Amino acid sequence: MRAPSGYLLAARYRLVEPVGRGGMGTVWRAHDELLDRDVAVKEVRLPTVLDEELRAELCARTEREGRATAMVAHPSVITVFDVVTEDDRPWIVMELLRAKSLEQLIQEEGPLHPRKAAEIGRQILGRCAPCTPRASCTAT
Repeated sequence: MRAPSGYLLAARYRLVEPVGRGGMGTVWRAHDELLDRDVAVKEVRLPTVLDEELRAELCARTEREGRATAMVAHPSVITVFDVVTEDDRPWIVMELLRAKSLEQLIQEEGPLHPRKAAEIGRQILGRCAPCTPRASCTAT
């Protein structure tokens, strides 16, 4: 079951519109009514034929992964704000990134030039300038 637009998750996060869908679920643009800010909420899709014990284990695993991800502080990693279990499914509340996805960019512009692909890779690595020179560092 997919949540409808306008659904209020955890009495706090109002789902506004889907911004992406995949095999693992739907990502929504949502509004955090407590902090008055927009967020991304991933509605995790679990198989419908799970027994209660396995469903509980998958929810617990998602909560552990959410906690682990929330501990990562890096400019190239989306910040996780909250993990909620509601209607026997996990939901992950994250920072909302207002940008085109790499998939959208490739669909619109075609294959990336190698320099553009390398620049995107560099940004993902989060190498900041100036970096500390090391024997293995090729950025300088």
